[in-house]
Amino acid sequence: MKCIAIVLTVAGLVVSLPAAAQEGKISLYGTLQPFLDNFRTSDATPEGLTPDNGGASQVIADDYTGEDLPNRFRITSGTSHIGFRGEIGLGEHISAFFQVESSVNTDGDHPVLTSPWASRNSGVGLKGDYGTIFYGNWDTPYKHPTLFLGALRGLNPFDNTLTGNPGFNVPGTTTQNGRASSRSDAAFNRRQGNSIQYWTPKVVGLSARIAASMNEGRTRKTENEPSISPILMSGLLSFEVGSLALHYAYERHMDYFGTNWVGGSPGASLFNTNSVDDAHEFIAWYQFPFGTRLSAIVERLTYRTDDTVPDAVKGYQRDAVYGAVQQRIGQHALWGSFGVAGAGRCVKVGNAPCTTNGLNGLQWSVGYTFSPVKTLDIYASYYEMRTGRSATYALFPPVVPISPGADTKAFGLGIMYLFDITLGFGGGDKKPPEAPPAPTARPTAAPAETSAPPVEAPAAAPAETPAAAPAVDPAAAPAEAPAAP
Repeated sequence: MKCIAIVLTVAGLVVSLPAAAQEGKISLYGTLQPFLDNFRTSDATPEGLTPDNGGASQVIADDYTGEDLPNRFRITSGTSHIGFRGEIGLGEHISAFFQVESSVNTDGDHPVLTSPWASRNSGVGLKGDYGTIFYGNWDTPYKHPTLFLGALRGLNPFDNTLTGNPGFNVPGTTTQNGRASSRSDAAFNRRQGNSIQYWTPKVVGLSARIAASMNEGRTRKTENEPSISPILMSGLLSFEVGSLALHYAYERHMDYFGTNWVGGSPGASLFNTNSVDDAHEFIAWYQFPFGTRLSAIVERLTYRTDDTVPDAVKGYQRDAVYGAVQQRIGQHALWGSFGVAGAGRCVKVGNAPCTTNGLNGLQWSVGYTFSPVKTLDIYASYYEMRTGRSATYALFPPVVPISPGADTKAFGLGIMYLFDITLGFGGGDKKPPEAPPAPTARPTAAPAETSAPPVEAPAAAPAETPAAAPAVDPAAAPAEAPAAP
């Protein structure tokens, strides 16, 4: 009944809209960010480690190879993209919007060349005095605040990939339409398709986002497999006032079987019929008047199944913390980050002994940015990912598989260029709405998309400059999502 009431309400609004005010705008925008780096891995754990002599219960003996990746140079595209977005007024208090954003490659790598249209934040919906609602493929509320932790707008190899995943070569960020039956099922920094999202307006600094991804992957029960209904739900509560921002986010994956990829037995099966994975995170940032910005994240990931296979791992939980500092001095910025993920704890069927020895990770980076104009950044960084003897945390984009215990060390130089061309239309004799300022190279407070996407929100605002962007000077603000109401 509630769904019917919502549909009838929206239909009533549309029918009563005056045909007069056909006033709106449309934009072409994008970000290009090629990055040249040199990286290698070292100190991978040699063969022979087992849970009995210091290994983890979730890592099998064959995984310990002692193999390292040789030193190499590469060019990556990060979160380079191009997009179109538009908005049209439907009345005094409501408008419709769309956004279609796609990955582009500045290095010619094949995976990016084959990315489909709308592979990044894309959707269509309505927004007004009571908030924003849309269908599409979009960053989950859980991922959204993490976009503002990086030194630059757009995810780079030196950005945070320690949170949002449990290691085990699970990607630090992923785009999926539902359960993929791959390591991505255990990732929590997600752009999720088949979704509907609602964002509240901001009231006295408070706002919220909720999202649900449909269970298109539901299966029927057979003699050999149970019926599963993969559903993702995500929520975010934010408080922003002045230069201070506080966020709490929660996300739940039902029947995604993330335990498959953290040492559990395969699901779904007659012996492993259901699963629940969830994540909690607290994120905060503050910008001082003298150009210093501090940010931090605290996170807990939990994976659980109904597994009944004797001695199988049926649960895993781990905590992580990550922090960053940025200092802007005119056209220059210095920044650094540091984070640690604990080894966590595991549970086996029948409460058999379970050890997580060596599943810990540590990531850090330092860097410099020069921003001669608001739409251009030139930057350099040195960064490392260090792991315990059984852990496999990787950077972005991942070069997998990383062997247990392997440490990654790298340095690189990149350039980022942003553009935004906006045209107004309609409105009779009225002056068309002003185009939003060109996206800025957000010096100190820019988000990172972790793939810190740039233009990401449906609507009229710059691309990844979400409504929740930190209060910083225009030049430092990211460009993100629809112009939130």
